[in-house]
Amino acid sequence: MSESVQTHSEYRSAPERRERLFYLDAVRAFAAVLIVITHFNNPFLVDRPVFANSPFGIYIGSLGVSLFLIISGAALMYTQGDREKLNLVSFYRKRAKTIYPMFWIAFVVANLFHFWRSGWLFGDTPKWRILLSLFAVDGYVANMHVATFYTLGEWFLGFILIFYALFPLLRKGVKEYPVLTAGIIAILYVGTMLSGRTLFQLPQDLLFTVRLPEIAFGMYFVRYIKKVPNVVGAGAVVLLALQQWKEFLTGNLAVTIVGIAFFLAMVWVCQYIGTPHAVLRMPTNWLSKYSYAIFLTHHVIIVDIFSYFARYHEWSQLQIYGLFLVDCILIGIASWVLFYVERYTVRTFSALGKKIRRR
Repeated sequence: MSESVQTHSEYRSAPERRERLFYLDAVRAFAAVLIVITHFNNPFLVDRPVFANSPFGIYIGSLGVSLFLIISGAALMYTQGDREKLNLVSFYRKRAKTIYPMFWIAFVVANLFHFWRSGWLFGDTPKWRILLSLFAVDGYVANMHVATFYTLGEWFLGFILIFYALFPLLRKGVKEYPVLTAGIIAILYVGTMLSGRTLFQLPQDLLFTVRLPEIAFGMYFVRYIKKVPNVVGAGAVVLLALQQWKEFLTGNLAVTIVGIAFFLAMVWVCQYIGTPHAVLRMPTNWLSKYSYAIFLTHHVIIVDIFSYFARYHEWSQLQIYGLFLVDCILIGIASWVLFYVERYTVRTFSALGKKIRRR
């Protein structure tokens, strides 16, 4: 699949309180919904999916990930791009605080539940590889055909950590050498695509050079573009319509272009909405706020719920949509609980650490 893993905390971490951009929340919220739909449909309902499984000629999960990558670049550039100098220690500490506590809590709870219900599930996986889970890269490494203790978070979480590690360099390039940086990114992208090569047996769409244009586009958009002109917004809608009709783009190129076009179309629509009515704003903000928690909880819940219904293939489509609604409610509850358990835990340990340092 964090999700974008960007959360509400990205706004709070800016040196001054910045204006909330509705489109950032809207794109993140929609991407979260796409990822939930993805793992509800696959592998359980490939032949009779809810809503869609291949919009605009690409896998629905690929569209969700593309939007998360774009919004991750955009949100981080929005909160960190105007700083004269990036304090690396503070930056990496905040990123770790954003990612790890919630991941560790969810990982422990999910594995305790699975152990209680089904016993040990990881066979002869070397115990030292729990370190991969400690650093939240187990899902990414699992795609290298390596046995890990991967339970939740998808490959995307490890990928986002790579982005965080390289963000200071990307930020400098986008701010100080925008044309040169864009050229280097394009060369890396085209070169990787044409070579057909990969690293460590990873699928090519998990390589950083293949997904870098989406991340960079979000950064460039926030830094230099800011608003979608009408002709560009309309053009993005036309491109998506043609792609839905003819599927003239394929493979990773299709994912990149469709993801960027969909992002532009969504931002364009958000511009026309302006200040959204509470009916739209409240659920959008809710999904955006809890998107990382949703990213961590949804797959485990979906798989576990399907395990209770062995004959779901015999159900009517109405029953399938009913199950999807139940899953969404459970995911929402679990994500809300996880969010506040993590917040309470972090605050408790932070307060304890301050007391210890005062002694």
